[in-house]
Amino acid sequence: MYYFEGSVYVEDEDQCQTCTNFAKGIACPLLQALGMGVVVMQDNMYVTNCGFYVEFKRHLRIIKDTNGPEGSDQTPKTNKRHMKQ
Repeated sequence: MYYFEGSVYVEDEDQCQTCTNFAKGIACPLLQALGMGVVVMQDNMYVTNCGFYVEFKRHLRIIKDTNGPEGSDQTPKTNKRHMKQ
């Protein structure tokens, strides 16, 4: 994480990348304090043990479609064009 020209930038190494607050766009107290100037950063820092961290878990499910795609029981129609010789 670093501060440049009035903005706080989060890097891939920061714990923020997997935090619920950051992923869902919820106001993070740490980022708010940095953005408002309440806390000042002198150099780059890597966030690894944040007290506001809540792990963001993705929940994906694969649902088997028993009917198949619409029209899957029909043969595909081809669109052939014949050129005159």
